[in-house]
Amino acid sequence: MYKHAFSSFITALLLAWGSMPSHAYAQSASTPTITGQWITEDGKGVFDIHTCGDKMCGNLVGLNLTQDEEASGRRKTECNLQMLKGFHPMEDRHDHWKGHIFDPQSKNTYDAIIWVAEDGSLKLHGFLGLELFGRTDTWQPFHGHIGNNCRINP
Repeated sequence: MYKHAFSSFITALLLAWGSMPSHAYAQSASTPTITGQWITEDGKGVFDIHTCGDKMCGNLVGLNLTQDEEASGRRKTECNLQMLKGFHPMEDRHDHWKGHIFDPQSKNTYDAIIWVAEDGSLKLHGFLGLELFGRTDTWQPFHGHIGNNCRINP
């Protein structure tokens, strides 16, 4: 049951969400920052990762909606929704951040780890319980513009 729910969550994430980075956070000069705007692997969403007190969080700030989604307005409620919560540096891997990711469609929250890869992409590994049982997605820095109604403009 959990495996199916997590698979559905990752599929939804890839089909509908976007990227992260944008603000500064106390990191060493050699550690790439996770802050800023990032676009999801499928290009359908943009996330803004920023500081939230002493932790990091991320809001969905841009959507690439289909005409049906645009007409129905059903996904627009996700705009500016905080989906990444409570990320803090891991004790054993200081360049990795551990926290939680919320799936608004299933209303489930999953454990997640994020880090910046050597190529500058952001890796998000979502999992349920054990890291082994999860999936890693690759997000890219977003250099476009977020227009009216949370619409992504490349």
